[in-house]
Amino acid sequence: MNKPDDFECWRLPDDDSVQKVTCVKDTKVPNAVMFVVEREDHTLGNILRMQLLEDDQVLFSGYRVPHPLEPAIQVRVQTRSENPGPVQALKGAITNLKSELETMESRFQAAVQNMKSPG
Repeated sequence: MNKPDDFECWRLPDDDSVQKVTCVKDTKVPNAVMFVVEREDHTLGNILRMQLLEDDQVLFSGYRVPHPLEPAIQVRVQTRSENPGPVQALKGAITNLKSELETMESRFQAAVQNMKSPG
């Protein structure tokens, strides 16, 4: 009954009333930031967390979904120092993920071509 429309769970409103990503600096923990990513779920949260943990400068990376009916995730990142800080760590993780996913896509396309034309 109170579940939001599926369309509203993944698409941002057209009126720019909701930002895709907001950044909140943690005042209690040094070099820590919480990113709120709207209209995303465990799929992006887990892959971002794992990619961030591969960075030597990242001390902590975790995510949570505050409520199942809210289409947003919270990603928390803490780095060893302010340079590079959590924002740069997240940007690096996204760049690395894009590269890995492009490699996976090209290998998948090559495998599909090999199956279409055996020989």
